[in-house]
Amino acid sequence: MTTDSTHAKKRSLLRKLLYAAAAAILLGSLLASYMHWEANHLELNENTAPAGCVPDLSGLRILVLSDVHTNLPLLEKAVKMAEQARPDMIVFLGDLYTDFMRATHAGDYITQMKKLSSIAPAYACLGNHDMALADNVERILKEGGFTLLRNSAAFVTIPRLGNAEFKLVGLGDVREGDFFPERCMTPRTFAEDSAMPTIVLSHNPKGRELLDGYRWDLMLSGHTHGGQIRLPFSSTPLLASEGETMYSGFYPYEGRQVFVTRGIGYMGPGRFNCPPEINLIVIP
Repeated sequence: MTTDSTHAKKRSLLRKLLYAAAAAILLGSLLASYMHWEANHLELNENTAPAGCVPDLSGLRILVLSDVHTNLPLLEKAVKMAEQARPDMIVFLGDLYTDFMRATHAGDYITQMKKLSSIAPAYACLGNHDMALADNVERILKEGGFTLLRNSAAFVTIPRLGNAEFKLVGLGDVREGDFFPERCMTPRTFAEDSAMPTIVLSHNPKGRELLDGYRWDLMLSGHTHGGQIRLPFSSTPLLASEGETMYSGFYPYEGRQVFVTRGIGYMGPGRFNCPPEINLIVIP
């Protein structure tokens, strides 16, 4: 083999490697652009609860928001969508901020929360990212007109449904050691309060595993981001964590129901096959 032939083969191989590298960079850029676009393409999804999951509250409309993660533009979009949803009540399930990002523009967040609470009575619990900034987050929620339930409960009356009443429980975050159901929930062994429906707000759906001894009908949760990256033809999201098996939608659990929203914001590069959402839960 001649020297010229050897050099020609090396040049050909180098060209192929450069072409492959260019193609990989182009595909990577396109994928990153798409993931960023999808992560900012917010949806309003209506979800009908399984029949009979919450007794005596047929027709109740609950708007569910979660996991803003310091994304004010998406929160603003969510508020505009909420105005069209006609909910009886609004719940926010935590992670307003991302704890390692600087918390700024609190006044802008208060403004958006006030808009939400002017639509319908509004309630909230805290998420794991909120805990490092709890004082600031609590101030935003309270000044925004939300009733913050942190291991506490409220009795909610819905005038549109003939003053139907239920117990709404808000728990702290299970990962952060702020989860105390004994302060606000009724043990199954107690007779009182047995006829009143109970809805639980728990940022992390893992909280369900600590509530077997208490009375409740429906849990509303976020935290998972729906898995954030869901590959086609795969049932398990790429970013599933903590062994979680509940990612988005309704799931039966021990004769009760858990609903998990994909949430508004995101972490990392973006979303794939898992767009952000707010949800209108309708009790049949």
